[in-house]
Amino acid sequence: MNPAFRLPSPPRRRVLAGAAVALAAPWAFAQAAPWRPSRPVRFIVGFSAGGSADVLARLLAEPMGKYLGQSVVVENIVGAGAGIAMATVARAAPDGHTIGMGAAGTHAINPAMQGAKLPYKVQDTTPITQLVTQPNVLIVNNGLGVETLPQFVAWVKANPKAAYGSAGIGTSNHLCGEWLSNRLGLQMEHVAYKGAAQVITDLLGGHIPMTFDNITTAANLAKEGKVKAVAVTTARRSPLLPNLPPIADVIPGYDLASWQGLFGPGGLPAPVLGELHKATVQALQAADVRQKLAGFGSEAVGQPQAEFAAFITTEMKRWGDIVRAANLVER
Repeated sequence: MNPAFRLPSPPRRRVLAGAAVALAAPWAFAQAAPWRPSRPVRFIVGFSAGGSADVLARLLAEPMGKYLGQSVVVENIVGAGAGIAMATVARAAPDGHTIGMGAAGTHAINPAMQGAKLPYKVQDTTPITQLVTQPNVLIVNNGLGVETLPQFVAWVKANPKAAYGSAGIGTSNHLCGEWLSNRLGLQMEHVAYKGAAQVITDLLGGHIPMTFDNITTAANLAKEGKVKAVAVTTARRSPLLPNLPPIADVIPGYDLASWQGLFGPGGLPAPVLGELHKATVQALQAADVRQKLAGFGSEAVGQPQAEFAAFITTEMKRWGDIVRAANLVER
């Protein structure tokens, strides 16, 4: 190169500043890049394939996977009231590759009933967001002659030891009955079955007068004229059965909802937690997902993570009070 055409050297301060920007840029880019899983994400569900929790998980898995750039694979691990599944989530590495579906049972009822016997600790899971909420429905045998909520209350007071069926001790439909009995000052008889299908069979057969069932099943049975739907367990009416009043109309403060939520292992790093939350909320907001959920009688939630964590604390007290009042704490 001809020395006459050599470019003048820039001032030293300017060179250093430019070098600093060049070195900082890659670091800034890395910090700004959102977390993404490096392999398929396990979505653990503690209930059988085909059930409401499984259907919900599979409904959300595809849109969540699209957001995250990896498949979200639903895995059913059944047993101990979803306790085995939640223990699997709690013990997983907090790297975002294992998430699980929890509910009032896993994070409020079972902890109150089982205490130290629970195969996991609630604090060893990270609440991400609530997925859906839905009421249970009080349904009665057609032969009972009950048409309205006031008529039902009058009937049950005249039959204070009337039986109600549930899918098992500690299920939400069991505790809905316990709380109704408690608030009315009665001693209704609880009949525990091995599953919801057996409850409905005996209800239709006239062997038990009433039960609390999830709104999806209850709405179908009521619309087919097989049972009489009397009331919902939540403080608000459900769009799926808009004519049904809340039990709270006659028992102020009665408000028990079934819900499902998404959880990860304890100690999820903030970037991982944030992206899992975004993926879930985006999936819940999809028009086709919301439409399908509405058909099940479920309302999509997807609140901020901190609100969900606070909700869990409230639910632990709500269901824990019912468990203790019913003397269901395991010794």
